[in-house]
Amino acid sequence: MNRLTLQIKLYCLAILLFSVFTVSALTLNPLIEAPDGHTLIYQKPLLFNDQIIFVTEQEDDYILWSYDVTDSSYSALQTFDDYFYPNFYVLENTFYFKDGSDLKLIWRSDGTPSGTQQVDMSSLIPTKIYSSPLAKKGNLIFARGSADGNRLIALNNYGVNEYINHFEPKTKAACGFGVFDVIISSQVRGSYQKKLVRYQSNNVIDYSEEFPEDFNTDQDRVWFYEDTCFYHIDGFRISDILVIPEQGAHYFLGEQLGFSQVNFLTRFKDSYYILAEDEDRNGYVVKLSGDLSAVVKQVDFDLFGGVSLIVSEQYLIAYTRTGGGVSPPTWKSGYFDKDLNEVTGLGGPFTDVPEVYQRDDGETVVFNEYVNGINQKIITTDISDKNSGLVLNADSLSSVIVNENATETYALVRELQTGEYDIQKLDAIPDMGSLSVGNWFDPDYQSQGISIVEGLRDDGTRYLFVTLYLFRDGQPLWLAGTSNVIYPQPTMDIELGLYSGLGLWQPDTPAQVEKFADMTLSMSGCHQMMLNFVTVEGQTFSLELQRMVNNDINLYCKD
Repeated sequence: MNRLTLQIKLYCLAILLFSVFTVSALTLNPLIEAPDGHTLIYQKPLLFNDQIIFVTEQEDDYILWSYDVTDSSYSALQTFDDYFYPNFYVLENTFYFKDGSDLKLIWRSDGTPSGTQQVDMSSLIPTKIYSSPLAKKGNLIFARGSADGNRLIALNNYGVNEYINHFEPKTKAACGFGVFDVIISSQVRGSYQKKLVRYQSNNVIDYSEEFPEDFNTDQDRVWFYEDTCFYHIDGFRISDILVIPEQGAHYFLGEQLGFSQVNFLTRFKDSYYILAEDEDRNGYVVKLSGDLSAVVKQVDFDLFGGVSLIVSEQYLIAYTRTGGGVSPPTWKSGYFDKDLNEVTGLGGPFTDVPEVYQRDDGETVVFNEYVNGINQKIITTDISDKNSGLVLNADSLSSVIVNENATETYALVRELQTGEYDIQKLDAIPDMGSLSVGNWFDPDYQSQGISIVEGLRDDGTRYLFVTLYLFRDGQPLWLAGTSNVIYPQPTMDIELGLYSGLGLWQPDTPAQVEKFADMTLSMSGCHQMMLNFVTVEGQTFSLELQRMVNNDINLYCKD
């Protein structure tokens, strides 16, 4: 049997052993460090198709990057001369963002350098864009013009339009069905007078004529589902949701269903749900029919001052809290299935709701928790068991990066000691790298094992130095080798050398080194590692190693 055939068989054996001994773990694997000479900044990256879009700083320049997760390659999309901490907004296969230093410019990109261009707004009256962020609702991006503060710009992949009136528009409270059919919530500058107006090509509808003078629209309670805009209208004499379909008449949802108040709306499992109150101030979680015309089911749920509905993969979570003026404050959450059966063991009084990030075929969840005055974040993929999650310092986990069309989860992570940021991937198995550092052994082989340390070179590259402490023919056998760390790196190949020829602390004398074996290492859990190697004589060994006790690893990886 030639050595190549032996190595192929060994590789297959390694895969088989890996599948047998794989342990269910949760870990953040380093993935993206800033290219040499650059610093990754605190700005929420974007998972866009098979790319991660992020920003670095180099001297006075800011560079927009794309990292291809399929081949681990970097592309510089555009360089900006000054302040650039953009928010990204995706429409189909394009994402939009604002130029930080030149407010006249909105950019769009398809994730390539040539496809990263300024949005053509030559058809508009010359104006700057207001300094507030862009906003997205449905298939539209909204920006506020700053020439007089009263302009709202609506754009998508097919066009752009501008609306001018005598009111200051609320960008996040805009909604619409196309660039020529937009609903704008606004307020008269220096006044309490407000407006909610729909602008169509040949028609203007002022909905606010039907509201009390003290009405208000909350920018966080404007929803767009399918072909309908929903506005929570709040005031001294009203708390209801105005339903504005693209086609057909508008109406108040609570008025139609017989509730005195409707405070929140969401969609879950293809159905609409609301938080509502009757005339006696009894609170309910309510499931509606698909056309919103009837109540399918309602369950009791006491409502305090603030309310919300959060959608998980399996649960509808109702949350309510007292206002800031109430002492002591009270809050609670309730978990329900799609038929509004309450789930026992989850939620309850004084339980906050987690941050839920929807992704393809699942979700990623972050719980906030205070332990001995320290704010921690627990990141997990199981909302029903936060104890299975990875516990991080709240200052370390900066943002979670997901996409509803992708199964993977990434995170912007801050190294607390250096203050530097990198992007890591949430995985079930640790990569070879920083989490491999330590001492390892197989219980079946006494007084033998391996040691792994990590090093950082002057050029910023990382490597692992591996030492094996063995015996042969009753005599100590010391083997060592190095290999570069290039994330992602599920396995690592290392050529092992046999060192000889030196006396004890013999100075200025190089050791003799001869190749002894080719070794492959792979992590199978937070504290388990597979070792496979073939010697130059053709001997093969496959071991499952255990980490010598080191509970510090539990901060970064959890079985």
